[in-house]
Amino acid sequence: MRRLRLCRSTEEVATWLLDSSGSFAGPAALFEVTGSRLKAVRSRGFSNGAEPFDELEAPLDEAPAFAHSIQEREPVVAIGTPAEISSRIVKALPQAGDKVYLFPMVIREKVVAILYVTPGERQTDSAALELLTGAAACAAQILASEESAAVRPADPELVAIQGVDMRANVSVPAAEIRRQALEARARWFARTEVARMRLTNRKALEQGRVQRNIYSALRPQIEAARRTYRQDYLAVSPVIADYLHRELVSLAYDDANLLGPEYPGSLN
Repeated sequence: MRRLRLCRSTEEVATWLLDSSGSFAGPAALFEVTGSRLKAVRSRGFSNGAEPFDELEAPLDEAPAFAHSIQEREPVVAIGTPAEISSRIVKALPQAGDKVYLFPMVIREKVVAILYVTPGERQTDSAALELLTGAAACAAQILASEESAAVRPADPELVAIQGVDMRANVSVPAAEIRRQALEARARWFARTEVARMRLTNRKALEQGRVQRNIYSALRPQIEAARRTYRQDYLAVSPVIADYLHRELVSLAYDDANLLGPEYPGSLN
């Protein structure tokens, strides 16, 4: 995550995502979603396939696993067969395992890219990969928004991950774009903090759910996150929603009662 904060372009974010995924899975590739087609961006760890990766394009109607992930905006585990991921992708990315994992990058409720990973010789950590992909999407949105605010062009060229349109509404006033960037940072912070709680405090979290008192089980972590959220986001713009509270409720399976009677509630 420290490396991600140093990224200064969406292309650097794409590189970071692929490099970081190597700690949690086998070979990986990133595809951009352009309308009804997938286009290769870059890959890591695959041997040379029958088709060159950098020229790879595949229609979504030949890749139902990708199409399902895009439609639902959720990770998908699929069988790595031509019928599921398209014959073109199978030929370009030969793999050792039967399963493939798809993690969508969602920006403004739209899937702009998909991280494609295979187990290889390493056990796949889906929770960590979902966290990485979500963080990369938030970082890309922030970078695009900040560049829009800094450069108010009449310039048709848009920020992109090798052709993926990552910026919209360039005619929006700069103040509004800065507000959107701050909100994107707030959402990113909330998602990564709660994902970290889920990953590093699994036993305490499960115990809190069983006892219907997640707040008591994770009090130090929750309070630390609440302090930071209040200081870094609400103090800057009180109109920003409490995204941290929303993520904590999702941690409780969308049942706020599981957070427990001592939970202070929303910061707003």
